Amino acid sequence: MIQNVVRIPLIACAVALLAGCGGGPEPAAEARLARALEAQQQGRLDEAARHLAAIKPSGGWLRSATWSAPLALRLRMQISLKRGAQEETVRLLNEYNQRYGHLAPAAYARARLHLIQRFKGWQGTPVLLYLRGLEAEKETPSLALREWRTLLRDYAHSEIAPVAQLRLGLLQQRLGNAAWALAELQPVSQLPLTAVDPAGNPVAPQALLAIGQIRRNLMNDKGAAKSAFQEVVAKYSTVLMHGPGGEPSYSPGVLAEMEMAQIAPDGGARIYAGLADAMAPTGYVTTELIGDIRAQARLHLAEINVKRRNFKRARERLVAIARLTPDVETGPPAGPSRWYGYVAVDWLEGRLGSRSPREALKGLTEVADQVQKHELWAYAQLKRVRLLARLGRQQEARDVLEEMEIRFPNLTCDPVGDGLLLVPAREARRILGG
Repeated sequence: MIQNVVRIPLIACAVALLAGCGGGPEPAAEARLARALEAQQQGRLDEAARHLAAIKPSGGWLRSATWSAPLALRLRMQISLKRGAQEETVRLLNEYNQRYGHLAPAAYARARLHLIQRFKGWQGTPVLLYLRGLEAEKETPSLALREWRTLLRDYAHSEIAPVAQLRLGLLQQRLGNAAWALAELQPVSQLPLTAVDPAGNPVAPQALLAIGQIRRNLMNDKGAAKSAFQEVVAKYSTVLMHGPGGEPSYSPGVLAEMEMAQIAPDGGARIYAGLADAMAPTGYVTTELIGDIRAQARLHLAEINVKRRNFKRARERLVAIARLTPDVETGPPAGPSRWYGYVAVDWLEGRLGSRSPREALKGLTEVADQVQKHELWAYAQLKRVRLLARLGRQQEARDVLEEMEIRFPNLTCDPVGDGLLLVPAREARRILGG
């Protein structure tokens, strides 16, 4: 997604190339888009807006939703935002959401609309600066830093100021500026729970988590990092927070424990063992990973068990994941998600299978016998075939394949979470050369 128009020549070239490919948008639309991008880069906003307004959705839902029409609509919204045109910006965001609501990019429009609704009276005021910073954050971080610093300088007591300061600190963290990030995040970490972000989550525990990560990753100060994480556990273990869409819910205290496990002397085994049976809400496992805290802890314990050559215990941990949380999704907030059951099966065949094939085969058999999901049954059987073939046990592998072809010869599954379906029986036949 184009957050801000900074690499215009590159974008225009890509647009022109796409226009020349079969099945793309009409050349006229692409030409208008290229001219609008050039005009916007040179600051001719009125001219850019005219070119963009002339681009109409056409050519079927796939063509218009994939190329020029949604991009033109988003660029028009950015121009309105730069001008401080409140009503026009809201209208374009609503149009974007209504027209492309079935596509993942519409989440962008919904998030902006939610923010505007939460912080009223934003025209020419702090929320306008905040939105400008959001638009520039990925492509031109220097511009985002400038907008948020302006907000904090001119509107230090506004309702959205703590959120802007949090975003400013997190951006400095991503840029590797440890000292500047800490300078921004320390004041935020002392705020009361009433200071919240657009999702309604308090900003203080988020700042403290980031401080711990900075101390650990950028400054290699494990003692200070542990103190920050312990403060989160002590203050915010009972606080319930939510993801951007309201779900999933998670506890900042649990996130802090997961972070502390990375610097624990025993590899985090004690912490993970406590989290594996915890009643904490499922949700974010780290700030960058959505999942199930208990399943994730069992994965870490399985890895520790493999390193310690306790292969039986590793198998039990992985089978428990497939049995207890087979279809719980895990993945980055805005990326592909896959079931924990698939992750457990992959680990059985890969990480455990390379060290103890006997335990791995036993675990795959247990998964096939115990899970209720047909997709996981077929995927576990496929992994059995792969492992047996690798061990040279061809007849046993063919017996498993025969069972697959009798029960689910055409069943499909999505083990990676990217929408590309796999037919386990067909893949097993390919492995065995059939």
